[in-house]
Amino acid sequence: MVPNGPKMIERHISAFKTPYLVLSDKGSKVAAQYFQVKQFFLAGTPTVLLVDRSGRILYTHYASSLMEEPESKEPLAILRQLGA
Repeated sequence: MVPNGPKMIERHISAFKTPYLVLSDKGSKVAAQYFQVKQFFLAGTPTVLLVDRSGRILYTHYASSLMEEPESKEPLAILRQLGA
């Protein structure tokens, strides 16, 4: 989930062949529910959250710098387990 609009997300997915769903949270309303706006989005630090349909957080990764890109292996493995 990113605070960008759908057009920017579509460009990113197309350019980087992103193998997972990216949700738009324009206005950061959902991010605010998980306390991400104050802590991370204003600083621009990459954050990965996997949230199930009931709203339970299954996985978190908070980057330690603006340049750190989270690995995708671990969250993708969790998603595979959920699909099994």
